[in-house]
Amino acid sequence: MDAASIFDSIGKLVTVLAAVTGSWWALEKWRKRDEHFPRVYFEVSVNFIGTQKGQFVAELVATLENKGVVPLKIKHFSFKLLGLKDTDSLVKGGHEIREQLAFPHAIQEGVFVPSDWDYSFIYPGIKTEYNFITLISSQYSFVRLQGDFEYLSDGDSHHAAKVFKVPAQS
Repeated sequence: MDAASIFDSIGKLVTVLAAVTGSWWALEKWRKRDEHFPRVYFEVSVNFIGTQKGQFVAELVATLENKGVVPLKIKHFSFKLLGLKDTDSLVKGGHEIREQLAFPHAIQEGVFVPSDWDYSFIYPGIKTEYNFITLISSQYSFVRLQGDFEYLSDGDSHHAAKVFKVPAQS
């Protein structure tokens, strides 16, 4: 065997090792970054628009921003709006709400995405707002809005909640 064939064999071996190492590195990078997993910013809010006949016209808003690199597909996008009146006693809830302040009155339950839709989607880098218009009685001093959705792919869920002070009626 001459030197040229030895160097040729070593070159082929190095090429194969480099290809295997590069493939392993790319697979590990993909696995650790978990790029196929959705990354989402999710927030809920209540906009008190104005009053009419002792009630606030309010817009319930869910904001979703897809911060990942894959489309975000969601289903069963629902909300609960709970209230606390000035006349209510301040009571801690049970274990199911981690002993937080209880909001005893269900004001409104509904969906941000119609139930006859298979799913809703948001492309990477896009922010989308879903809204629902409702009435909130001026007898409430605070409201708590909770939004929930399920990922289409695996049925895992995501939740967001926030408490708002109901403005004084003008």
